[in-house]
Amino acid sequence: MARSSGGNRFHANRPQKSSRKPARKSAGRDARARSRKEGRLPRNAPPISVLIEHIGGRGDGVGKAEYSHQYETKEHLVFVPATLPGERVLAQPLSITSQGIKARIIELESPVDARKPASCNAFPACGGCNFQHWQDDAISKWKQDQVAQFLERADLWPSEIRPLYTAPLASRRRATFHIKRLAGGTVAGFHERQGPQIINPEGCTILHPDLVRLLEGLRALCDEHFPIGVMIDATANMLDQGICLHLAVVGGTDAGDAFEKSLAKSASLMAAIGDWAAASGLARLSLMPSDVTAAQLTYGDVTAIPLYAPVPPILHFGKIAVSPPAGAFLQASIDGEAQLQTAVAEITKGAKSVVDLFAGCGTLSLPLLGQVTHLLAVEQDRHALSSLKAGVDAAGLGARVTTELTDLINAPLTGDALAGVDAVILDPPRGGAANQCAALSRSPVPRIAMVSCNPSTFARDAEILCDGGYNCDWLQIIDQFRMSNHIELVAQFSRIHP
Repeated sequence: MARSSGGNRFHANRPQKSSRKPARKSAGRDARARSRKEGRLPRNAPPISVLIEHIGGRGDGVGKAEYSHQYETKEHLVFVPATLPGERVLAQPLSITSQGIKARIIELESPVDARKPASCNAFPACGGCNFQHWQDDAISKWKQDQVAQFLERADLWPSEIRPLYTAPLASRRRATFHIKRLAGGTVAGFHERQGPQIINPEGCTILHPDLVRLLEGLRALCDEHFPIGVMIDATANMLDQGICLHLAVVGGTDAGDAFEKSLAKSASLMAAIGDWAAASGLARLSLMPSDVTAAQLTYGDVTAIPLYAPVPPILHFGKIAVSPPAGAFLQASIDGEAQLQTAVAEITKGAKSVVDLFAGCGTLSLPLLGQVTHLLAVEQDRHALSSLKAGVDAAGLGARVTTELTDLINAPLTGDALAGVDAVILDPPRGGAANQCAALSRSPVPRIAMVSCNPSTFARDAEILCDGGYNCDWLQIIDQFRMSNHIELVAQFSRIHP
């Protein structure tokens, strides 16, 4: 459907790719602690009755209520997790800011028919899910409406909206667990909603069963070998031979520093951890030192310390076997990944020269090497890019692939690099790729496959492309983040005039 000027717009619809955090971050923790205290309300703050009007973008029920704070009474927005539109709840206010009041449900005064019993015992305390209490068809409609709202605000109109694809339950193959060794035993799981406590996701219906079993094993390992007070973030990726587990000690604590020193000096501790990794069937176990910066992690300028890896672990993208770096960004589920790969293959069908921007380890582009004669893979993480190149070299297809180490957010690919290209794959982090889309809008590239995990920045970037003469041929929502507010989508753009 044509718009009035400048091409077609559209209407209707990875946790930042560099999701690893610097381990030495005591200053950051202090800042977050101050932020949490600002606006915090007393525990005995009077409860409020709220009629939930809609579900906000972060997955909380949103209503309005009058509330007295600092001798002023006025109407505030109230955000209450685990509630649904049309329900009236009695809620306990927790904090107040200029945006509104964050609260937790005390009593469900009038439920709606769309509510269902939660299938996970950790809901709603666990921060891993938003919608265990909501019917599946209602969740799907909400996600489609969210995308539609962002695109409508940008006056964007797709030629086709394809049916939403939903990944199966118990399919999440990637997770980051938070672990803390206490005097009474280890706590491990996800952070609670609206708080820093760690919640055991007992009965989790989202994680693959192998990750659930891993979490149980991690508790046993920590109870036996880790010192009291140590805190660790454990990123688990399911690869072809098993789980790749990447540990990052949270620095700035005496226990964390002592644990790192003991690992360096104690052969028996290293052996015990290696034995545990073998008994757990891990493909690889590695440790990230705590004295690294966020920039080093983002650009792959630091190498994890291998603790256990009997053979290089691999993951197949099409026929190419890649050994991803420890803690690498991967799609959240194998099913969702396959759906995205299928969509990208359709968009790039017949293309001989392809550019993969934000290529990562080659998830979306390497399956195309059967048809593509030249692939330029561009990425800012040197370890991911090296893994991609090593995989194609081992497969005897290295002559077809060129790699470029570039920060595309600040230095987008432009000019001659895009000349003669048949198709571009664009899979940016949550912040999107406005500068890169501006460069593409001035290019002659005939087709673009855009994948996004943020409908807000997708709408912004899509508008840039459409203003530059592209049309969105079709768009599809890929729901691989079940029971959560996160939304993935893929779209095809084709140039309609220079």
